[in-house]
Amino acid sequence: MDAMQQQMYDTWRATRRGERPPPLPGTHDREVLRDLRRRFRARREAGARRRAGAWPRW
Repeated sequence: MDAMQQQMYDTWRATRRGERPPPLPGTHDREVLRDLRRRFRARREAGARRRAGAWPRW
């Protein structure tokens, strides 16, 4: 089942239950990518800080 078929099924199911339909595929992609990028950078910077203090520089 591809994304469009899943969207159609979820919309049909929500309509039958009287719920709001789900957002269209790709609606929140920018926010998700921005959040992933922010988490990756924070983890990378935390690792760099941890490594910098672990070994003395001679």
